[in-house]
Amino acid sequence: MKSIFHKLLLACATLPFFTSCSSDDNNNNNPIEGTTGDVELFFDNGVNGDALILGNSYTNSNGETLKINRFNYIVSNIVLVKADGTEFVYPKAESYFVISEETGAFTADLTNVPAGDYTQIKFGIGVDQQRYLEGETAQQEFWNHASANNMVWTWSTGYRFINFEGKFTSTSVTGEKNFQIHQGSNSSTDNYRTVTLNLPTSARVREGEMPNVHIIADANKILDGETKIVLGQNLNPAGTNASIMGGNNLITVAANSLQMFRVDHVHNGSGNHHE
Repeated sequence: MKSIFHKLLLACATLPFFTSCSSDDNNNNNPIEGTTGDVELFFDNGVNGDALILGNSYTNSNGETLKINRFNYIVSNIVLVKADGTEFVYPKAESYFVISEETGAFTADLTNVPAGDYTQIKFGIGVDQQRYLEGETAQQEFWNHASANNMVWTWSTGYRFINFEGKFTSTSVTGEKNFQIHQGSNSSTDNYRTVTLNLPTSARVREGEMPNVHIIADANKILDGETKIVLGQNLNPAGTNASIMGGNNLITVAANSLQMFRVDHVHNGSGNHHE
């Protein structure tokens, strides 16, 4: 590849009056109106700057060590935004994805996106009330998919937006305990949240090409975010398990989840790039 690149540079240098050389052709530089391309959102799960590996232990600023066994979440209602504020709203019926460290599902693949240069992305964490209230039949395919990935309760209680589980040790408790954080909406609160992220480099959507937007998701933020949640203070009466599935803690988790995501980089061009 290096020799080919050097030959290209030499060709450019010897033909200054006839043509110009570029790593992008005109189609890359100028989106053609009316054409579409694809976009891949790749979610790279981590814990406070380290790669997330299920079964590994991570210590947070609360003085608790977590051995994470499950980290799954739903992203939805994706919107791509150009520098001038023009928005492309991905079709709602197709805009629900389960990201799962457990099953290796890390991508949200978007098709038929209008060609253009996008500088911002918006998406929801979970399933919005409007979609949920359309009923089970209207979303049966996604409901079944979410159910297979441990992202639902019953239909009457709805979806789990975040499913975060494992074991923990704490200075405030004796021995290793289980923890379960199942974030979702309930009858008293709507815990669906929308994230807005700026892209460090424009995602250039072109016909026949697929930019990859590499998004870091930091599981540490769920408990160790702007507001701290100490698992050792949330044990059940038997003292065996810390379960957060309702109450004010879920509102805190929803707020913390807004800080969970950031765009690391954007790969433009054809092919998949996950590094």
